[in-house]
Parts: sequence; structure tokens; C-alpha cells
Amino acid sequence: MSYAHTKVAQIAAISNNHCIGKDNQLPWHISADLQHFKRLTTTHTELYSDDAMQGIVIMGRKTFESMNSKPLPKRVNFIITTQLDYAKQQGLQDNKNVHVLHNLDDALTQAANLAHGMKLDTIWVIGGEKVFSSAMLFSDRLELTLVDTDIENGDAFYPNIPEGFNKTQESEQYTDDKSGLSYRFVTYERT
Repeated sequence: MSYAHTKVAQIAAISNNHCIGKDNQLPWHISADLQHFKRLTTTHTELYSDDAMQGIVIMGRKTFESMNSKPLPKRVNFIITTQLDYAKQQGLQDNKNVHVLHNLDDALTQAANLAHGMKLDTIWVIGGEKVFSSAMLFSDRLELTLVDTDIENGDAFYPNIPEGFNKTQESEQYTDDKSGLSYRFVTYERT
């Protein structure tokens, strides 16, 4: 699919019952998954200085707030909210690495334009539930961490993977030392 000749990829950690959040937090803490997320959403290349932006992420307001309302470092952060004065409320209006927009189309358009200028080939959609669902139509790739657990009383869920996506990579099963949870990394690509 892509969007303005830029690939759109989703990245999420999901439980067996597709839960991605509970009380506006991740329902687990798996260090290797967080490292995987960072590695994929930033571009490590000698083209960039240490302080240069190395990736572009799009998220909803609740996802941003679940990260203590702090933008992800080394990435340009696009936040989608219907609250018109959200940038001012959060003190983000002067942060050149944060763009507050009010719909997914505008976020994708601006992110794709920026990606071209930054020589990036992928925009990362990082949540939450509504943004994942809305962006599925434009997504080329899904990078999912499948966590082998069921979350009761979850309040945010990843959508079902639609027809037209095929599993192209799957890691071995790992176990997190601290939580004891088993997980694996799986890539789906649109055919």
C-alpha cells in the first residue's frame, strides 16, 4: 500500500487475546521487547549525528500520555488528538520534534513529507487501538511481539490481522527473566 511512496509499519506487543493496554499502560514489562521497539523505530546509520532525528512515529493522545507525555527521543513524534489546544496544554507548541494533528490523514501526509526529506523509507505507527485500526488500510508491514498470556480486564486491543497480510518472519520463543512471560517476534507483510 504505502502512503505517498513511504512505507507504513505498525509495531505493537500483543497478548493472546490481542490486548495491548490496561489502565493506559502496557500490561507487562519485557526489556527485550522495548529494545526491539527502539531498534526498529530508529535508523542507526553513519549519516546521522548523535543528536539527529532517526525515525518518525505516529501515535494517539492516550499512547503519548502513557509515556508520561514525553516524546520518544531521536524520533519525530506525531500525536493525533481531537483536542484542538492539546499542544498548548502539554507545552509542546515549541518542540520542533513533536507535531500535534487532529486526524490520521494529516499525520500520515506530514510524516511522509518529512520522511522524504530525512531519507527514511518507513513511518512507524505505535498505537493505540484506534490509530492501529485506522492505519491498517495504509500499512505495509506489522511488527508484532506476541506475548504468551491472556490479559483480563484489558481496555485496549490490537485489531485482527486482515486478509492480505502474510507472516514472513518469526523468531524463536524467548522467555523474559523478570516476568517469566514467553514471547516471540513476528513480521507480517502485505502481499
